[in-house]
Amino acid sequence: MSKATEWSLARRLRSRLYAVIALITTVVTISIAIHYGRDIPELHQRTVFDLSSHVARELPPQATRSDIEKIVARTNPIFAQYPDAYDWAVLNDKGDLVAASHPELVTRKRFPPGLPPYEWSSPCGQECWEAGKTYQTGDTLWHVVAIARTDPAGLLWWLVLDEMLMHIVLPIVPFSILILVGTSGIIHRVLVPLHDLAAQARSVRTLQDMHPLDASGAPVEVEDLVQSLNRALAGLRESIERERGFLLDASHALRTPLAAVKARLELDGSSVDVKRLRGDIDALVRLTTQLLASANAERLVLDPNAVADLGVIAENVVSDMTPLALRAGVDLGVSSPGPVPVKGDLDAISHALKNLVENALKFTPKGCRVTVEVGRTPPSLSVVDQGPGVPSARKSEIFARHSRARFGEGSGAGLGLSIVKRICAAHGGTVAVHDAEGGGCAFIMSFQRLPLQTLEVEQ
Repeated sequence: MSKATEWSLARRLRSRLYAVIALITTVVTISIAIHYGRDIPELHQRTVFDLSSHVARELPPQATRSDIEKIVARTNPIFAQYPDAYDWAVLNDKGDLVAASHPELVTRKRFPPGLPPYEWSSPCGQECWEAGKTYQTGDTLWHVVAIARTDPAGLLWWLVLDEMLMHIVLPIVPFSILILVGTSGIIHRVLVPLHDLAAQARSVRTLQDMHPLDASGAPVEVEDLVQSLNRALAGLRESIERERGFLLDASHALRTPLAAVKARLELDGSSVDVKRLRGDIDALVRLTTQLLASANAERLVLDPNAVADLGVIAENVVSDMTPLALRAGVDLGVSSPGPVPVKGDLDAISHALKNLVENALKFTPKGCRVTVEVGRTPPSLSVVDQGPGVPSARKSEIFARHSRARFGEGSGAGLGLSIVKRICAAHGGTVAVHDAEGGGCAFIMSFQRLPLQTLEVEQ
């Protein structure tokens, strides 16, 4: 995967979470802005009321005009900074003016008698607002008035920012941090099984390491992925096993004709028949081609129009295997009723028959006989020997690949019989082993009869 397309699940989940939090914050901010935008008069009231409250909180029970002016200067310097925008006034319990930002300031509001708390606010112009509050300090009542004609200090906007801080920042930020931290931990814990699966996959080095991935603890969303990987691993293991089997089959398939060529050279010596030797080599090339063609499909690739004569195959195989039989001291012969055509590949059937003859020669004692018999109904090729035979308990096992057993004094049939079985299956036929009359065993390959119209064409 290229760098441009790499992405992290954890980072993507966090980014989505950031986007959700930002969206929530934006929606809340817009909602608050709309709320306060529709209630500007209330914000003006709160602005001037806060001004009066700051002054009232600092007033002592007994205070002169000079004392009050110092308190106001200390608590609210904006009155001095913007004298044309903000005004203040302090009245006693009788409503008489004690101190003010302008001596000529006279408030229009009359405070009713009674005990505090008492507060009020009202507009005094297009953008002007005034507010007052009654405080009791000790036995003294103070009436504090604040007036905001304009707002150059931005008190209104500071109030809005304060509201946003109280209603947006303080509630959402800690919650967001908690969500992010918690979610990060959850994402990490959720991804732990995926890391375990990756570690299992990385541990696969050899064929022996190819075991199904253990998905216990993984989320169900990746179950299908794990099952697909397990199927892929199983298929890869099976493919490697087939390749190994093919190599073993190929080596076994080539060993028999090579041994026949070697025996012919040893027997013929300097008078070797070059033409026949060339034919043997051509057969080896054809056999190699057939084995390579069957490697991927575990079966031979057959021409659907190919027709082979079992009689000709039997005679050729017996002729080719005669040097091996002479060297083994075994009488090898053939019994054929004549042409027996079947639908199939001549080289493949010949190779299967050679494997059976080789096994028969291997297990037949010297001086005994091995016969290749051709049957017409049904079409068949049989190899009958006078060896020790095959135990009944082993007859169902000897056609399995890599089967090894000891029959008499020889070794097991091994790969040769498994190749015979697959060649017969590719031709739609069967192979079986039976006890022969007088001892030994008979391996019989049966093939499908050619359709009548095919026989007429051949004739």
